[in-house]
Amino acid sequence: MVRIGLVGVGRWGRNYIRSIGEVDGAVLVVVASSNPETAAIVPPDCQVVSNWQDVLNADVDAVIIATPPDTHLEILLAAVAAEKAVLVEKPLVTSVTGLAAVRNIATEAVVMVEHTHLFHPAFRALKAETVVRGPPLAIRSSAGNFGPYRRDVSVLWDWGPHDIAMALDLVPGPVEVNAARVVERQYVDGVAAERVHLSLTLGEGVACKVALSTLDARHRWFAVDYHNCTLIYSDREAQPLRLVGRPGAGSDDEGEGIPGPAGRPLTIAVSEFVAAVRGRKPPKENLALGCRVVDVILQCEQELTDE
Repeated sequence: MVRIGLVGVGRWGRNYIRSIGEVDGAVLVVVASSNPETAAIVPPDCQVVSNWQDVLNADVDAVIIATPPDTHLEILLAAVAAEKAVLVEKPLVTSVTGLAAVRNIATEAVVMVEHTHLFHPAFRALKAETVVRGPPLAIRSSAGNFGPYRRDVSVLWDWGPHDIAMALDLVPGPVEVNAARVVERQYVDGVAAERVHLSLTLGEGVACKVALSTLDARHRWFAVDYHNCTLIYSDREAQPLRLVGRPGAGSDDEGEGIPGPAGRPLTIAVSEFVAAVRGRKPPKENLALGCRVVDVILQCEQELTDE
């Protein structure tokens, strides 16, 4: 059994508790949380501690970090120093110095980043279709919701890692940030709610347009144009991957659903993390992609202007 410690039991941390329970060969043995209700939602033999350092000192093989982004670096580096495998929520880190520190982590360390959509069976089906249909001509995406309105992280850092991770996973090679703009900003309870547009060029000239918002109803779509069709991924729909028989199709265009395997993305992520821990095989491509995502967001942040 891979013995796991969890740091952080907010909304997403609770999802981790469920997912760990669904993975064969994994057991949650200790959780760091200051919420007195945590004891009621963890397994019977799971210890609840208030300090994340106590998780690293416990008898665990691996640590999952589900805390606010600005805390990731300290916990991650301490966990690696304690020779624990680590699965960390997106974004991996949020600063240039943090990114440099992560890139200096020993290559034998097992460190993974949980970009949820990369583990979604429908997105993986889209990636497999890309192998067959040839390189994408363009990528267009939009995601958002009325909130969460967070003081600790901007819309760019909260929503951007998902779409950028998917785009970089599909198109290898260099990334150029052409533009990053706040097209609208309102304040909700003193917190900035924004609509942000990004324009990137990926690889050998693939245009990528990304729209992020906490000023719109909940939605997500990720469209990839090929020479004779568009594939549209949306985890908000009953059929999360569909094919439209022309490039440039919109998110509302009807198309043919592409069936794929079932599975909860977070459970798949935990399962693959557990497999990496068991095999002592560092998932280097995953960590490298997590670093690239942070690098691109840092560039977007530097270019970010108001319209």
